[in-house]
Amino acid sequence: MLAGAIAWARTTFTPVIVSVDGAVRDDFEYPLDAWSELVSNSLVHRDLAEWSRGYAIEVRHYPDKLVIANPGGLLGISVDRLGQEGVTSPRNAQLLQICQYVATRDDGSRVVEALASGIPTVTASLARAGMPPAEWLDEGIRFTVILRRGVAPSTRRTAITGPSARAVWDAIEGTVTINDLVTATGLERANLRRILRDLRDRKLIAVQGGQGKRTTYRRALE
Repeated sequence: MLAGAIAWARTTFTPVIVSVDGAVRDDFEYPLDAWSELVSNSLVHRDLAEWSRGYAIEVRHYPDKLVIANPGGLLGISVDRLGQEGVTSPRNAQLLQICQYVATRDDGSRVVEALASGIPTVTASLARAGMPPAEWLDEGIRFTVILRRGVAPSTRRTAITGPSARAVWDAIEGTVTINDLVTATGLERANLRRILRDLRDRKLIAVQGGQGKRTTYRRALE
């Protein structure tokens, strides 16, 4: 099941991304190592009691977020302690032990690499990708993880490449029009529109108006 989930992610999490400088590259929408850890944790820690047999681990892929939910809330641990060094509370201890020796078919990595290492791996992977941290929700009979697309607020400007794009970003203070940006940056309108489309597609700015209405731009809420 883990190998199948990884294969699905490789085809689903691969949008075409166009950078500001015009270069085109393929990149994964969500880091694969974070995805692998979240799926393996769901498989190993889901509730296997009689009441949960009719429930499955659910994955919902939305345009702006990825939601993973598995039956059974946290056991013997609270959300605020997740990811702390040495903190682990396995629901299925025997299954967890077995999975430390089971490897996936695709790359030979183990289903569980080390105890209490999954959440730190997810956190570090998202940070390297410049993405917001995962959201953890314990609902008693269900545990849910939410990954959101976009760039973490602290890395928004550093994620913008090219002097022209950064000049546009710096010029967007409050709500501005394209005339404001022409005056502030000295860039031609065609170049400005291309940069603004890229920033909008990367959810770094919000656009209001259009289709005959006055169009304004502002930085996305941080």
